[in-house]
Amino acid sequence: MTKILYVPLDDRDCNYEFPYQLSRMTEDIELLRPPYEWMGFLKRPADIDKIWNWLYVNAGSADYAILSVDTLVYGNIIGSRIHHFSIEECAERLSGFSKLKKINPSLHIHAFNLAARVAAYDDSHEDPDYWENYGKKIWKYTFLADKSSQGKTSETENEELSDLKAEIPPDILDDFLSRRKVDRFVNLGSVDMVRDGIFDTLTVPKDDTAEYGYAAMDQAAIVDKVKEYSLYNRVYVYPGADEAGSVLFSRVFCLVNKYRPALYLRYSSINGPHVIPRYEDRPLGESIKWQITSAGGIITETPSDSDCMLAVNASGTRQLESDEQNTKDIAFKNNTNSEELLRYTEYYNDVYQKAIGICDVTTSNGCDNEFMENARCHNIFDIISAAGGWNTAENTNGVVIAHTIIASYYNCFRGNEQKSLISNTFLVRSLTADWLCQANVLPEFYLYAQEKGINPYFLKNHMTETRAFFESHIRALISSKFQGQCKGWKIELYRVRFNWDGAFYFAIDLTLDK
Repeated sequence: MTKILYVPLDDRDCNYEFPYQLSRMTEDIELLRPPYEWMGFLKRPADIDKIWNWLYVNAGSADYAILSVDTLVYGNIIGSRIHHFSIEECAERLSGFSKLKKINPSLHIHAFNLAARVAAYDDSHEDPDYWENYGKKIWKYTFLADKSSQGKTSETENEELSDLKAEIPPDILDDFLSRRKVDRFVNLGSVDMVRDGIFDTLTVPKDDTAEYGYAAMDQAAIVDKVKEYSLYNRVYVYPGADEAGSVLFSRVFCLVNKYRPALYLRYSSINGPHVIPRYEDRPLGESIKWQITSAGGIITETPSDSDCMLAVNASGTRQLESDEQNTKDIAFKNNTNSEELLRYTEYYNDVYQKAIGICDVTTSNGCDNEFMENARCHNIFDIISAAGGWNTAENTNGVVIAHTIIASYYNCFRGNEQKSLISNTFLVRSLTADWLCQANVLPEFYLYAQEKGINPYFLKNHMTETRAFFESHIRALISSKFQGQCKGWKIELYRVRFNWDGAFYFAIDLTLDK
């Protein structure tokens, strides 16, 4: 039995639960996590000392470790944006990774450390309190400051940069910049640990990033170190965040099983791979290549040589927010052909009988309803192994790729009803959460919340009412869209939960019964 220690990025299902559910689909791999109650909650950091001690106790008997540097240094993903730790405090925590290797020199550590985001809006829910009033200005300031440092700003932009610096209170800007200095130290210190053999690999997901700004500046500093140490094949930097635990689990799974899956890619649009998704800094096709590489796979141009297929529903013009999809114009519709993609998906299944994953990234923060409805008409959900369409494009791509790779190794779990049930439950959960809920129920709830005076980010006093709204609407959609079943299994919605007490952070629990 291969034992993997896993420290998630935070307590949300996408980080704490998804990789664990993927591990349950495998044979002879055990994924161990810290107790949930240690993982913190939104701006309350994880119990860092307890988690480090847990690692020290378990390191001697483990084969691999998938570790969030952000959690083990700052307490979670939010901690990297709001902490007040000194460089000395962070250096002390980073030294813990060396201690793990001393306890078990043969422990293979696959670490991930975000290039922290700079959110482009005025909202302090996941950022420092002053983000409520100055978030967008700080984002624009850092964007223009980076662009200016490269000599690419216009005279008008230079004037705007000067105005922004005058408008942002000095103590607020100092707080932000001093924290970024510490975060940069941790980013570069993590690269040093790859050079020193502490980490086998380091993955640096760029969280909600853009072409310019502090995340781009952090990447440039990391790339300089990678060049200096010649670590091109061991340090990966690409857009993402909440999918990283699942992707790294897939990578370790492939290493354990000496498996190098070849994925055949097919898009609904010939321009799709060239479109830069929202919240990301490069064309979709480049990010998907990174996700597949990071997950342990390669891309093949020939379906007959493939181990599985990734069907990508992608816009040929721009990525919309899910709640904007009813405003699609003619150009948007003319630059994609999801019908051909779905017909080819049927063909691939008929001819090759191999695992298929569907990434629906035409829209962010929820699926494309027209595409999913057409997929339902084609009975596609009965022949695929994985699907997704949640949050950012790379959140979707990473989890779907990981699930598809594992399903491909086990031949779609044919002949193993127990593992097939686990895999299908994860698939149906994705369809329910990403399509039925995020693209449909959540927008309806926002309207309902506005009418009722409910703050959708702080549900405590309205939790019962909110849960009832979600569960009744989801059950109605399960009945109308799936006729209550998928792949011959009856879908039973067990419960809707809300990570971080916010409607946006909903989590779906369901079961499949014969």
